[in-house]
Amino acid sequence: MKKDIIVFIGIVILCTILYYAFGVFSSSVGWYGYQKWKYRGGTTTIKEAKQRKVFVKELEYKIIDSANLKGFHFKPYIEKGFRYGYHSMEETRIDNYSKYPYNLSYERNKKDSISLDIFLEDKKKLDSADVVWGYLKQPYLKDTIRIKIEGAGNQKGIIKIW
Repeated sequence: MKKDIIVFIGIVILCTILYYAFGVFSSSVGWYGYQKWKYRGGTTTIKEAKQRKVFVKELEYKIIDSANLKGFHFKPYIEKGFRYGYHSMEETRIDNYSKYPYNLSYERNKKDSISLDIFLEDKKKLDSADVVWGYLKQPYLKDTIRIKIEGAGNQKGIIKIW
């Protein structure tokens, strides 16, 4: 009888420890683990930018020196920088406290294996840039930006955006 009580208490304590351990593990890999609300986000389509109310304007562009770009879709635009909400990616918090409140973004088809890279010398024309995004202080481009197109299927070209 005494042994049964000790086993029962041991099982209850083990279950309690596992319950809290699972909660800690879940928080470290789930939404709160990734802490997406801390980082600046961006949209991938004009429609999404308009839904989030961050769309500013569409930009003009021209593709030059291209090869094998059949079906290639591209639309550059400027949007306000934003962060996700504290509890959902559906929430939008406009990033009003940034030195660079605007993003240079573009809509494109992701089905083809094509990479788009801003030329190194053109990154200097932006107010700030990283691997993927271009950031702006004002909602316009000061100068033409060139993006190199490279693809697995021998696709290539240059996009000029103004």
